[in-house]
Order: sequence, then structure tokens, then C-alpha cells
Amino acid sequence: MSLLAIKGGKPVVEPGSIHPWPHITEEDKKAVMEALERATPWRYPFEEVLELERAWSEWTGMQYTLACNSGTAALHLCVVGCEIGPGDEVLVPADTFLASASCVLHSNGIPIFVDVHPLTYNIDPAKIEERITEKTKAIVAVDLHGLPADYDDIYPIAQQHGLKVIEDGAQAHGAVYKGRPVGALGDCSGCSLNGSKCLSALGEGGLFATNNARIYELAQRARMFGEIVEPGQPRQYNAYIMGWNYRTDPLQSAFARSQLRRLPQMTEWRIRNGTYLTQKLKEIPGIQPPFVPDDRTHVYFFYPILVRPEDLGLDEKYVEPFRETLATVMQAEGVPLRAWQTRPVPAQSLFQFRDGYGKGCPWSCPYTRSGIVYDPSEYPVATDVCRRRLVLGHSTDSFGPPNGLDLMEKYAEAFYKVLVENRATITEMTVAQTTS
Repeated sequence: MSLLAIKGGKPVVEPGSIHPWPHITEEDKKAVMEALERATPWRYPFEEVLELERAWSEWTGMQYTLACNSGTAALHLCVVGCEIGPGDEVLVPADTFLASASCVLHSNGIPIFVDVHPLTYNIDPAKIEERITEKTKAIVAVDLHGLPADYDDIYPIAQQHGLKVIEDGAQAHGAVYKGRPVGALGDCSGCSLNGSKCLSALGEGGLFATNNARIYELAQRARMFGEIVEPGQPRQYNAYIMGWNYRTDPLQSAFARSQLRRLPQMTEWRIRNGTYLTQKLKEIPGIQPPFVPDDRTHVYFFYPILVRPEDLGLDEKYVEPFRETLATVMQAEGVPLRAWQTRPVPAQSLFQFRDGYGKGCPWSCPYTRSGIVYDPSEYPVATDVCRRRLVLGHSTDSFGPPNGLDLMEKYAEAFYKVLVENRATITEMTVAQTTS
């Protein structure tokens, strides 16, 4: 039996073995330098921005694309485009990143949360209709961790109730649902280009896309201070609606465009790594690797693992201590396993206090339905996922290139060392943490 690194043994994954994300090539550097040389005088839109928009439209098959300065901005453009305003309600999965819900607040709409599916961790279509009211205008479907949501189950509900579907594809560029790419699965979509994402702008960026001309028109105005700006026409400096400065810059656009050229290869790499690791981990007790339905692909922006101390003879009260113990021990082995989103979004203080803009706004707005509260107990699956989840992936331990199967083998070896060879030690450490 190998001695745990936290007890003085040798780590399984040696320092320097993991390559950070994004993977930057000479082509990426050349694209950014060429954009830098063309960057003056200032003008908008830059050629690099337009080229990124054209390329994303080609990739997704969506007619209209707007590049913007963050994924959150892209999602807010979706909200504006769907004409969601004060008091309007939008259904959002209870387990996601805050921006999936805060984009609704940005237009004084009200997020209403829906529990998630216990296997995919995405919004559970079976729970949607019970949350629909006369105020509901849209559903945000999040492709969480890199796995597309259940769109063929979501759309019939949306159509029956006259709702728009907003796709939050921030974590899933390159994934495919029944032959259709992420970014093309909603009435409109918002995807992040944050430096950690599967498609990266190195810093910040976002992509909005739609086939709906009216949604596009409103989103275009919102990106540019509420103005109508026609290509080749003088700017009128006249705002028609409430707008923001959601424009992006040529350097980040050039980098993202260069990365997009390699997205098919990078996606294959991610799928290969994630599939291999799941095969290695599925028989190891104490953890549950991710589930992937046969009709879609997972691109492993995050590789989510749920801890199951029950498999080791511990009862449920040890879930959080076991999660913390496992993360600490695995980190010592050189595996950057860590918690992410340890509570459902409706359990965050913003929704418990309901004071987004001060004076209780937007919940105190006269257009808002009265009696809205956010009780975390209404989302038992999301709560359970959040308390059990640990993740690999992100920027410091990406499943993308150049990290390969050799690294996945080391990850699997570390899990075996910790949860099989040293199972008794891990159990003792978990119990000791609880009683100390």
C-alpha cells in the first residue's frame, strides 16, 4: 500500500505535469499581434470582431451573432431580446453559476428556480411546469459542466406555454445535442469566452446568437447604449431603449477566432480524456463520475464528481466532511480536485435577502408577483449535488490539449491510491474531522 502524500508519501501527479488552459499556439499569438497592428485608429466594430461573429454564425448555423464583452453580457442580451422586463419571470435551474439568474435581474425580471435532474445536473424538464405562472416569459436552459440540457423535453413545454428558450452555453462550446451544436439549441443563446472556457478569449468575452430577427434587433441595440447603429451609416447618438456598453475588443476577438479554428480538435481531445477517466473511475467506491446520455456529448469544462461516503460505510452526516477530506488528500497527491458551487443559487444571500438594487428591488416592484420567496428545501436534488460535488477541469487542470491520457491515468491512479489502498485512512480522517 502506497503512503498518502499528506502523510509523507510521494504524490502521484508530480509538479509541472498539468498544463494550464488555454493552450496557446504560435497561430494564436500571430492573430493577436496582427490585430494589435491594425488596432488604431479606434473604430467599431473592428474587423476582428466581425470575423468572430461570422465564424460563430457559421459554426452554430445561427443567422445572427453579436460578440460582446462577457458571457454574462451575452445572456443579458438574450433577456433583452426576449423582451423580458419588470416583474416578468424566467425559469432558471437551481444549480448553475450566478450569471444564469443575475442576467434576468439586470432587466428587473424575476428568476424562478427549478430543481435539476439527478443524473445530468441540468434543469429537470419534469419540474418545469409546476413553476410556470402567468408571469413566466422564458426558460434558461444551462449546459452545465459541458453537457447540453434536455432540449427535446424542454421545447414542447415552452411552446405549450408561449415561452422563449434561452440557452446558456457558457461551459459547453463544442458539445453536440442530437447532432446540433451548443449555441444553436435555444431561441437565442449566450456563451462565455472567459479565459477558462472551452472556447477562450484569454481574458473576457461572450457570444450572443439567434435566428430571430426581432430578438437580434433588440440585443444589438442593448449592446450599443440602446442606439440603432447601421453599418456604413453615421452614428446618430440617439438611444431608443435602455442600453449598455457590451462591446468587445479586437485582441480578444482575434484570440477567440484563432481558437475557434481548432475547436473541433480541442473538443475531441476533451471528450477522449473525460471518457477515459470515467471508465477508470466507475468501479472506485466513494465517488460517482459524470453521466453522459447517448444522444449528446460532454466536453468537460468541469469534470464533476459526486462523493458517496455511504459506499465506505459512513452515513449521510459525513458527506461534507468526506468531500473536504477527499479534496485535501487529492490535492496533496497533485490532483487539483476542489469544490464548486457548494450551495444552490437560490440559497445565495442575494436571493435570501431579495434586495438586488436596494429597497427590495426588483422584488418590491409593483409589477412583480407578491409572495416570492426562495426556500432551499424546494430544490433537494440541487442541494444534494452541491454538497457532494467536487470538480476537475477549469483553467488550472483542463481536460483540453496538451493534457492527455497519461494525465488521466495519473488522476485515476491517485483516486485508486486514496479510495482503495488507503480507504481506512480516509474514513478515519473524515470521522476525526467531524468529531474534532
